[in-house]
Amino acid sequence: MENSFTEKSEGTEKKTKFQSPKPILVRIRNIVFGKRKPDIFTRVTFYINTVLWLSFMLWNVIGYFAISSRKMISEMKNIEVEEIIAARGVELGFEPGDFITRLTVVYGVGILCWAAVFFGLILLYRKRKQFIYFVLGGVLFYVGLNIFYLSFQFFREDTTSFDKISLLVIALSTIIHSFLMNNERHGGSISFFGEADEEDV
Repeated sequence: MENSFTEKSEGTEKKTKFQSPKPILVRIRNIVFGKRKPDIFTRVTFYINTVLWLSFMLWNVIGYFAISSRKMISEMKNIEVEEIIAARGVELGFEPGDFITRLTVVYGVGILCWAAVFFGLILLYRKRKQFIYFVLGGVLFYVGLNIFYLSFQFFREDTTSFDKISLLVIALSTIIHSFLMNNERHGGSISFFGEADEEDV
């Protein structure tokens, strides 16, 4: 009886170890974002900016893929991507081949810019003051790339109002949050909604 109980206990212990109560995704989340939740204001800022970040990242990835795969799209869907882009480039004053090359560069570098922004958002969530350099730096570089490497006319006419407002929201919320974090370090409060609490694990 005693041996049987011991065997069952060992089997139960092995099973418990195998079926860990903390899934791998939770562990990864804790490594990336930390175990401690920041205040609610920081979380709201993070969530809003992450949604906006996702829209820009997806747009740049899709745009880069569409241009890089334009011949395949033309063969499969009969959509002349290159001709459409070239025609728009001529309207903006570019040579047809030059515009599509520049647009490819903008989408490719844009992916890197938004990757930097996401890293900055992680630092924001963890309340590291360096976040502003990555978020604001990535956004400003992306906007500058569209204006100076393509043209201001392209930014004005081909960038939607939603995109412009979203860029403004990200930039302003980053500046405001950085100011509030600095105020918190000097004894003030960053949270309008409540204090930081521990992550439920």
